[in-house]
This record gives sequence, C-alpha cells and structure tokens, in this order.
Amino acid sequence: MFKKLLPLSVALAISGCGGSSDSNEDEAVVISVASTSTVNFYVPQWQSAKGTLNQLDSQGNVIDSVAVDNINTASVSVSPLNFYTFEFVPDDSALPCPRFTGCGRTLRGDVNDLNENRIIDFEEITGVSLNYAARAYVAPGVNEVFFSPMSSVITENNYDATLASLAASPFYQLTHSNLSNTLEAEVVANAFTYGAIVAGVSVEGFDLSTAFDDFITEQADTSAWQTYSSIADQYLADNLYSEQGNGLIQSVAGQVKQTVASVTTFKNWQQKTETEQQLESRELLEDVRDALGVVRLQDSTYADDLDAKLVELESALDDDTQQAITVLANVINEVLINYSPLAEVSASEGQYTLRELDITYSTSPYEWVITGTYDGLPVNIDMSIPTFRVSGVLGDKIEGVMSASVINGDTSLNVDVSELLVEFDGIDSQSELLPDAQTGIANITTDVVIVKPSGELSGELSLDIERFVSAFAEEVTSLSAFDFSGQFQSDIQTTPFHITALEASPLTGDENDDLMFGLELALPLGGASDFSLAYVGDVVDLSQLTSTDVFVSIQQKALDLRIREVNSNISLTAKGENGRWLDVKQSGSNYSGGLYVGDTKIADVTAVRGIPGVLFPNGDFESVF
Repeated sequence: MFKKLLPLSVALAISGCGGSSDSNEDEAVVISVASTSTVNFYVPQWQSAKGTLNQLDSQGNVIDSVAVDNINTASVSVSPLNFYTFEFVPDDSALPCPRFTGCGRTLRGDVNDLNENRIIDFEEITGVSLNYAARAYVAPGVNEVFFSPMSSVITENNYDATLASLAASPFYQLTHSNLSNTLEAEVVANAFTYGAIVAGVSVEGFDLSTAFDDFITEQADTSAWQTYSSIADQYLADNLYSEQGNGLIQSVAGQVKQTVASVTTFKNWQQKTETEQQLESRELLEDVRDALGVVRLQDSTYADDLDAKLVELESALDDDTQQAITVLANVINEVLINYSPLAEVSASEGQYTLRELDITYSTSPYEWVITGTYDGLPVNIDMSIPTFRVSGVLGDKIEGVMSASVINGDTSLNVDVSELLVEFDGIDSQSELLPDAQTGIANITTDVVIVKPSGELSGELSLDIERFVSAFAEEVTSLSAFDFSGQFQSDIQTTPFHITALEASPLTGDENDDLMFGLELALPLGGASDFSLAYVGDVVDLSQLTSTDVFVSIQQKALDLRIREVNSNISLTAKGENGRWLDVKQSGSNYSGGLYVGDTKIADVTAVRGIPGVLFPNGDFESVF
C-alpha cells in the first residue's frame, strides 16, 4: 500500500529503529513557541450565536467568562499544550425546526404552531433547548472547537471520542486543519444538533444524555438513541435531496456519514486520560513507525497479507453486490406502497403483476410471495407482516419476517427468515413540479448474507429509500443511503466491517451513480491484532491507497494518513493525537518536511546517509520508517 514511500530493502533495514547522527550537513531548527494560542468556535446556525462563553475547571466551575455577540466569530487566547473545557450559553435558547419537511406533531393550541396544523413546520419554534460544551486540547497556533449536544454529552461524561470519531482528534475539535476539515466538522456538528432538535420534538420526554447512557450501558430499551441516530443521519439526505439544502455538504457527505455512523454505533467508550504534553515528544514518530510497519514493513508477508485482504474486500463490494442490494430495497418498497394497507388505494388480496414481478398478496394474515425479475435480476421474496402502524404523522411502521434471494451473476444475496423492519417518515413534501407525488423516506432493516466467489458478507443491512421529484418533474425512487454492519469471511480472513454508503449528488445524473462509500475494517494482522482501518471513497480504490486519505489505529493509537503521489514523488502527512503531525515529502532520494505540534515546527525531515528521518535541534536523528 505504501510500497513507493520507501524501498522494501531499506525499510527492512531501518524499520522500527531510531538513531543519532553527528551530521552537520543540515542546520537544526530552533523551536520558538508563542506564549498563547487561539481558539475559535462554531455553533450550528439554528442556535442564537449571541451569548456567554465560559471556561470551566475540572469540577465544572466557571473560571473565566466573556460575553460574545457572535460565538462563530469569537476567539479566546489561552496557553498552549493544555486541556480546556469551554461552554457556550446562548442568550436566546429558542430553537426553530431545522427539517425542511417539518419536525413532527404538536398539541392543539401550541403557540409555536403558527399555521395551526398541529405540526411544527420548518422554522417554526420548537420547545427544545440544548446545552453546548466541549473539552479540547489546545496546540500552538489556531485551534477550532465545534459545539453540539453530542460534544456536551461526551464532555459531561469525560469520554475520549478519538477512536469513535475515526480521526486523530475528536469530531468536535481541530488543531491542524484545512478548509475541508473545517467544513466536515461543521456539518458533523450540524447533524448531531439537527438530530437533537427533531428528536426533542418527535420523541416524548427525549433527553440525549439519558438516551446515550442507555445505549452504551446496553439497557433493554435503546429506542430513543436509535431514533436520535437515525434522525442525525437523515440531516445529510434532507440537504442533498432538497433544493433548499446546503450545496457545500456534497463535498464532505461521505466523510460526515461515516463519522456520524461511527459515533452513534461505537460502544467501547473509555474515560479520557490526560497527560502532561511535552513539546518535543517523539511519541508520534513511534506511532507512525508502528502503523507503517504493519502496513508495509517489518516482514513482507504482512504487506502481502493486508493487500490480499483488501483485494478480497474490494471484490466483495463490487457493482454486482451494490446492484443486488438496490434491487432488494426497491422491490420491498414498491410492493408495500402498492399492495398493502399503506397503498394510496387499498388493494384486495389476489394475484398482481408489477413490472416483471408476479405477486401473490394475502391479507389474513398479511403475506406476500414475490417471484420474477427486477432490473434483470431474478428475485424470490416471501414476507409475513403481522404488525402495521399506519400514521400520517408518526410515519408508517411495519414489523414482520422475510425470506429472500436476489441473484446477480456470481453474487447471491440471501435473507433466511430474518426479522424485517420498514419505517416511513410520514412526511409528504409537496413539489410544485409534481404536486400529487408521494415523497418521503423509507427505511428497511433486515439481516442478509451476500455470497461472493471470494467469500461471504453477513450482517445487518439498513437501507434508506428516498422518494423525490426530479428536476424533470418525475417521481423518482432512489437508494439514498445504506449501513451494513457485520463480517466478511473467506479462506484467508474473518474481518468485522461497518460499511456506509450515500448518494452524494441525487439531484443530478442517473439514480445511484454517485455512491460514496465509507469503510471501517478491523483487520487483525501478525504483530498487530487490533489493527483497524477506515476509508472514504470509491470501493475500487480500496486496495490502491497511494493517493488518498485513510485512518488507522494500532494499540488504541489513532493516525490520519494523507498520501499523495505526483510524478513518482510521494507526500505523506500523518496526523496524531494532541495536535502533532508529520509532513514527509520524497523527491527521488531527497526528503524534506517537518515534525510539528500545531503550527510549531519542532524538527526537520531530512536524509542522513540516505536514510530518511527527523533531525531534532539537539542533533538527535530518528528514522521515520
């Protein structure tokens, strides 16, 4: 994967080692750190930005306070290399409904229901109020903190959100960033805040802290957390499928979906451990060597092992698999909205034909036998659904069991008498182009097994089907997103996975022509039993990570690796925890770059006797690889 970054013969000779050099060929850097660092803040747009910014001690007492006219343009100066807890208290706690299609029903006579339709519509004031806090490490230079209800809950419980965020820093802070990093963090904060507002309206007595605690302590009823997680995830679709949406979201949609999915499903939360940070710490170099050693070095069998596993996973998630998943979702959706109690015109039991499908529909009990082809793929589905909830406000809900098979060449998707849950959002957003169109979101959840020549994918599959009106005034049904959590098993691996996918540009082009995938993989390897990898991008590039961004963790240490190759020249940026990052540029046999904390360079990257490494001001030389 990183084979071009260093010839294997050199890597085997120097991997895992560090050393000193008396070379005077390179001038050592002089470390100069400013006495203060800057912290900027962000709160989502639905919250009033005027209020009070507090700094809290470890017991939650206010030790400093400042009034701000706009928290999103405010900043504070503090000493670097320390941890701080910040809290924002808005002057106006009122929150409008952020969902374009409305936030759910309300009681008759609610003063906030301005049009008296007993629904809190978009931008009508809700009865929800939220808290905003975050504990963050401040590195030298400019830092950013992104407030949301989730950052508050994590801070209140003193949890470490780094691994859950699939990043070198928690999802709510940045110590070294670029424009896309900032946008991604803002959208994540928006999603978590959006979820809390909508859930606060639609779920009676909803409390995010309680819902989160019930989930991580594995209580019997975690429905409030599942509802919150689902709504937070829907923030992306709400924007991507609406002309009113934020057009900038498309560029970071895949990363945001993966982050939200990871944080809301992560269970191994640990208390945050804070140690005193030394400016010239070499911990990041050790973490980088461990990561590159597992991925590429130490023993060539490790590299071959990892490459073989990634190639298998790549082939398992090919177009045939994606098409089979799409067909399963579309068949269930179309049959239920045409031949069930959910149909606009009630259908009696009997024999029906839909496209090239033959459907036998019974109503006592509700059962369907579906055979034939759909989009050219053979389909066989048996469904039995004893429970229907038909509600125009809460949304229709279906619970039952299903057996199914969809065949696509060498790919076989099977459901073996699995529980089936189908939920509709209960919202019809009227389109001026096609006023009679039935629009909204359907979510389908079931257990599946996908058999491929290379192995078998098995786990829980959750699919979102979006019904919307296209720019051509056509009612379109599209697989807008899916989450697939389970394991891939073959002759050479048993790999737990969490796969997310999102249609990033649904309003342009053909259906599902821009699926953005996120993959989180646990890949135990020799010498690194807890190695994991996360990646967002095209599945066909999974085994060719020479010009992309990837997150890895080993021994509970997180690293963001950014690899770029241009004309055989390699650039590697490795971001570690607490604002530390390494920049390595290779041009032929020449190496340059630096080791940084925030914006402060603490050592130079160079080559000594042909070996790339980091030269510290005191003359110590540590190999990079």
